[in-house]
Amino acid sequence: MEKKIEKNELDIVVTVTVNGDEWKKAQNKEFNKRASKVVIKGFRPGKAPAHLIKASINQGDVINDAIFTVVNKAYQEALDENKFYVFTQPKLNVTKVNADELEATVSFCLPPEITLGEYKKLGIAKEEAVVTDDDVNAYLENLRKEHAVMQVKEDAAALGDSVVIDFKGYINDEAFEGGEAKGYELELGSNMFIPGFEDQLVGIKAGEARTVNVKFPENYVEELKGKDARFEVTCSDVKVKILPELNDEFAEELELTEVTTLDQLKEYGKKQLLSQKEQQVANKQIEDIVNKAVDNASVKLPTAIVEEEAAAMLAQMKKQIEDAGLKYEDYIAINKLDEATLQAQRLDEARKNLKSMLVVEKIIALEKLEVTPEMVDAKYAELASQYGMKVEDVKKALEPNKAQFEKQIRNSLFTEFMLANN
Repeated sequence: MEKKIEKNELDIVVTVTVNGDEWKKAQNKEFNKRASKVVIKGFRPGKAPAHLIKASINQGDVINDAIFTVVNKAYQEALDENKFYVFTQPKLNVTKVNADELEATVSFCLPPEITLGEYKKLGIAKEEAVVTDDDVNAYLENLRKEHAVMQVKEDAAALGDSVVIDFKGYINDEAFEGGEAKGYELELGSNMFIPGFEDQLVGIKAGEARTVNVKFPENYVEELKGKDARFEVTCSDVKVKILPELNDEFAEELELTEVTTLDQLKEYGKKQLLSQKEQQVANKQIEDIVNKAVDNASVKLPTAIVEEEAAAMLAQMKKQIEDAGLKYEDYIAINKLDEATLQAQRLDEARKNLKSMLVVEKIIALEKLEVTPEMVDAKYAELASQYGMKVEDVKKALEPNKAQFEKQIRNSLFTEFMLANN
């Protein structure tokens, strides 16, 4: 038996080659194991004529058993001789097998290698949280939009108005799937529809019918891209958005605590925005600290682990796209994406995610940032007080997700440690 070991960083491939008498002996040994257990009516176990025993044994099973026995022996020898610690499920690949020869490989990965760099005393400052007059004005404008009312108007639709329409689309005078709707409310100028559709509805009035001719973009779903289409559209209503006046009356109608005037509303908005920005800069500071600690570390990752992470990311991406009602292939086409480029990006992101996770775990282990039962109980009590519940009820509610709950506490310990040692 020949055994060759190839090591590429943390990726290991053991190639096993067996031929001649050694391979035949291995097959005979497995055949005899099965033959000793064969029961044929009229004969004691293992005592039936050889031709009857041979006829009742599947030779493919014999070869499979021989492959497993021979390769497993070589694999175990490779582990013992090199003191390999296997981190991933070994993968067997039979490259050649016949009555006279076996060639197979076993591939697996060693654990990631993590060398921490400096992760304390990084001196990363927290940015100042600042709220400008423009921020407050934008806040007030958003409030107006949130409390806007739609009012039916008799005049023709203009950009910014909404139209309520029934439409049906045709390609070569044949209706196509997904090209029909009734009572659809569309804001003209929102660019929700394909280019040219909304522009051709400017000026339409309630009760009016129009034919809209458009061409589907090249970066569209496979069935429609680049095709000319005709939409028969009927408008039932034209609506204009009416924003409330920004005054004391509007401020009072919002029914916010201690807000009855426009000046008070501005001050309230400023406080809300400041609180949000303070949280944002705090989040950015801890993110910068962790990123610096990760950058300072050196991590070697097995190829298979990175590929598995990238595959999981792709599966999640496809599910999100399908949940949104699109096919993955159509999403790629619509957004003019290249699959090879996407795969390279996923692999790069997978490496970054894995490195970050492993560095954080290494720091947690090194600094013994362990979650104790007392910490969990204290968090239960805190939540009970916050929501006006009994501690026992909080425990019962969180019990199914206890592992995730403890992980959140662990993450908080890590964040507090990194900030305290920054």
